[in-house]
Amino acid sequence: MPQKNIDDKNSPSWLKGNLCPLIIICLLLLSAILFYQNIRLRIEVKELRGKVASLETEIVSLRLREKELETQIDELEKEKEELLNQAVGALRQYDRYVKKVVRQLGLSHHFKVSSNKAVGGPYLPPKKEYEILINQISTYLLKFDKIPIGKPVRGYISSYYGYRRDPFTKKRAFHSGIDIVARYGAPVRATADGVVYRVGYTRALGRYVKIRHAHGFMTVYGHLRKYVVKRGERVQKGEIIGYVGNTGRSTGPHVHYEIRRWGRSLNPLRFVRAEKKLAKITSKVKTSKTVYPKETKQS
Repeated sequence: MPQKNIDDKNSPSWLKGNLCPLIIICLLLLSAILFYQNIRLRIEVKELRGKVASLETEIVSLRLREKELETQIDELEKEKEELLNQAVGALRQYDRYVKKVVRQLGLSHHFKVSSNKAVGGPYLPPKKEYEILINQISTYLLKFDKIPIGKPVRGYISSYYGYRRDPFTKKRAFHSGIDIVARYGAPVRATADGVVYRVGYTRALGRYVKIRHAHGFMTVYGHLRKYVVKRGERVQKGEIIGYVGNTGRSTGPHVHYEIRRWGRSLNPLRFVRAEKKLAKITSKVKTSKTVYPKETKQS
């Protein structure tokens, strides 16, 4: 009992009087801090909600754009597929025509073209068929570089292959080639890749050049003013071999042009006419290669 009185007397008076206000102040400060944080969090939540709403709107917009792009891609794919089908259809026609020309020229064996018109076989996807046709036709066209196709000089044909009235004797005689009237001195070009077999001069042909080609072909170019190749020289299709003249048995500037195969003369007109159509096909095939250039490589 006496001890308790001593402790009460020693306790500081300010602690007893200010403890409650201090606690109240701390609580008020804590409340203020929490209130401030609550306001700040509300503001942040509001901002985040705004951003979320904006993002959701953007996502919806992107999804709509995605659908638009998918629709455009589908339309482009359909358009490309349609173009591919058109190209395949055209290539089929070109392939048939090239094979027809090959058969008409008697080259089916060398080009490995079948004369059988029967159709059938496994289904080929358009892209695969496109690739096969492009490669096949391109191979044929490359082989034609070794076949005497077209005229050796620009000009018009004045005398055709076969029996005619001889311009000198006025009698009926066989003409083993065609005569192409052209400007004197105009360049004469090889009609196919080959090797010069002979050059020289005869009373009938005047100055002439003979070129051997693949598959037993030989071409003859007569009445030249001069020739610019020599025996054994390798020449390419379109290369200049001489110039138009009037030498030998001739009535004016022209080129006497012959095609022979295994020693037998052929009508050059078939080979001359084939050039224009083959040139068109070559141009069309080059154009067709731009339809599906990448897809065909990947297929």
